[in-house]
Amino acid sequence: MTFSEQIVYGMFRPGKYKELLDLKKGRSVAYVIVMMLVLGIVGFLIPVSATVAGFGGFTELFEKKMAPVTYEEGTMSIERPFSLNLGTVKVVINTEKDHVTEERVKAPGAYVAFGAKFVNLYISAGGRVDDFGGYKLTDIFPPRLDNQTLVRAVPYIYVYLAVGFLFSCIGYFIKYAIVALIFSIAVNGLNKQLALGLTFGQVFMLCFYGQTAAMILSNFNTALGLFPSMIVSVVGIFISVHMMTTSLALMRHDREV
Repeated sequence: MTFSEQIVYGMFRPGKYKELLDLKKGRSVAYVIVMMLVLGIVGFLIPVSATVAGFGGFTELFEKKMAPVTYEEGTMSIERPFSLNLGTVKVVINTEKDHVTEERVKAPGAYVAFGAKFVNLYISAGGRVDDFGGYKLTDIFPPRLDNQTLVRAVPYIYVYLAVGFLFSCIGYFIKYAIVALIFSIAVNGLNKQLALGLTFGQVFMLCFYGQTAAMILSNFNTALGLFPSMIVSVVGIFISVHMMTTSLALMRHDREV
């Protein structure tokens, strides 16, 4: 079985799940890794790359599009407030006060918010803003900083974005592994009831394969903004359950034939 067949079967062919479960563990691990990389590319890399290309790169941003910013003696100052969306992360610089208040980060997303003396990490979701702590700028920045300092830091920014991409992939893995584990509890009960003889590890991978179409659909929809995320998520759950239960039913049928 080729790797492309593995992906197609995972998305559309629950009748082939038994063949997928019989593959070596290394193939299953590779499948999970590739799927997480795909989701990371769709959910993080493409939106961030589009944003960076939109303003012509960070050098262009800092030199020509960002208002003059200075930092010395522990205090940052910018001529006018600045904001930048990098995927789901929003960078905000507003030095009117020592720190950016929660009232300025109401839109959904994760925020890195720079005030005159502090940087705060916020997550806004469902009308609620959670503050994950503030840090003194003196603990982060060199003694003096201006737009040209930021230009010289551009290579490091791209390194941080690469790290962000990897953490995005890890985040997707944690999310879908937990969902697969939850599904596995119910599916393993059916596995025992139908006497299919699958190990719990195989049941887990069956549930992971069953999510493939839903996770692709959900994350492409999020990237493109076509339909409300909640509706797509509900549809994805139904698709996943259908794929899992259909595969079990077909395995049962094959045993009886």
